[in-house]
Amino acid sequence: MNTPDRVIKTKVPARVIVSATLIGLFVIGFIIVAIWQSGRGITEARMSGTIVAKEFQPLQAPERQITLNRDGALSATNSTGQFVLTVEVPQGGNTTKTFTVWLNDKAQYDSLKIGDRFDVGPYVVPEKK
Repeated sequence: MNTPDRVIKTKVPARVIVSATLIGLFVIGFIIVAIWQSGRGITEARMSGTIVAKEFQPLQAPERQITLNRDGALSATNSTGQFVLTVEVPQGGNTTKTFTVWLNDKAQYDSLKIGDRFDVGPYVVPEKK
């Protein structure tokens, strides 16, 4: 006797479907909130202040400086001295913290004036709007 092939379908309870959907939504929501909160601490770490002093410290003799960048590439420049900025950054509680910033670029040093705003870091943080 030829009997047609039978397909047996199990009945999935609605409770299982609803609980699987809720667990999936909870996991997706947790991932979204974790990603959103992960950048919060670095944004609050951004420090910007006012330049209160500029100083050029000349070297006794010009020197050749060799630097290694993040990609591992070497670069060499001639240096006649150090370009130093003193930046006061306001902190909580009406206090200020003074930072000393060394610049390598004379053009950047010349473009800055006492009283200008300057970010002392971290540089990877986008500006607050």
